[in-house]
Amino acid sequence: MRDPNKPYLFYKISKKEFELENELVCASYDSYPVSKYHALIIPKRHVENYFELRNEEVLACDALLKELKKKLEDKDNTIDGFNVGSNSGKSAG
Repeated sequence: MRDPNKPYLFYKISKKEFELENELVCASYDSYPVSKYHALIIPKRHVENYFELRNEEVLACDALLKELKKKLEDKDNTIDGFNVGSNSGKSAG
């Protein structure tokens, strides 16, 4: 079975597909969304999973997440909740 992360899956995302970005991370809408506005916060430095992020990268992820939340709420006033998650490891998805 082909591993979609080899080569690194997110190298294929072009800057024009970024919804938002800061120095360390970017946000892009998911190609296979499970809900409306399903987005990914992606570190610019390739790491295996969330737990390998440096503290400043975690803070950058959080800042971009909050910025994206505000942008989505401004765009669509019917949004009444958010789901934030991280899959770490193959068995986690």
